[in-house]
Amino acid sequence: MSTAPDVAAVVAAPPSPGRPAGWQHDFQVLFDRLRMRSFSRGGLVATVVQPLLFFAIFYCTFATMLDERGIDFGRFVTPTVLVQALMFVAIGSATDLAADRSSGVFSRLLTSPVDMRAMSLAHLAVVALQGLLSSVAVVLAGHLVGFRFDHGVLAALGFVVFAVAFTVALSLATATIALRLRNLEALSAVLHLPYLPLLVLSTGFVEADLFPGWLQPIVAASPVSGVIDALRALSSAELTWGATLPGLAWLVGLVALLSWTTTVAFRKVAIR
Repeated sequence: MSTAPDVAAVVAAPPSPGRPAGWQHDFQVLFDRLRMRSFSRGGLVATVVQPLLFFAIFYCTFATMLDERGIDFGRFVTPTVLVQALMFVAIGSATDLAADRSSGVFSRLLTSPVDMRAMSLAHLAVVALQGLLSSVAVVLAGHLVGFRFDHGVLAALGFVVFAVAFTVALSLATATIALRLRNLEALSAVLHLPYLPLLVLSTGFVEADLFPGWLQPIVAASPVSGVIDALRALSSAELTWGATLPGLAWLVGLVALLSWTTTVAFRKVAIR
């Protein structure tokens, strides 16, 4: 990994001939650094190997049980495993962001003439790439057990775009938290605590009407349920506006709100 002075020096240096100037230059330097770290051997374990491991565990646990009830595991659970993988991508990105802050990389960059837009956009661009890679890995694994895109190329493209957008929305949420908390141990607890309840209290493994009556409205209104249902509709379930609109509304609302909270958090870090 590049040291803080090295990164800041490269960002602050004038762009060489043929390289983009201004914030584009800053973005390129920061993007390359983050990409190299996120797609290192350890980064690929978290982005690809971990989702495939969970996929295998869920398959061994649920496939026979769901098959006895007439539910195709590949078609029903693959979007759930994908959403779980994207959650881990967002958590990992926030952990890296917090590590940069505690190691002094942030301080060094913020004292150089780096464009704040480049810092945030580079972070989101790498997260989007990680989300895309996780999506491809999970979809390929799902294909082996029956997952299919039944609605054509455009719906399949919409599936991927939806998944990547959800990764970005989640990373905005986790970045806001990472920029607010200084204690890395507390950050890890705060980031991991909501993950399991959000996944379990959703339509990821069972339909909403199979939950206790008092829980059904909560499950039905969950953003995770909305995203999973939309991914199912774009792949193999019935493709209707009713199935996709709740997830789309959650995505638009979360990105709009969390873009603002992350921007505010970045600015507060910059002026300290």
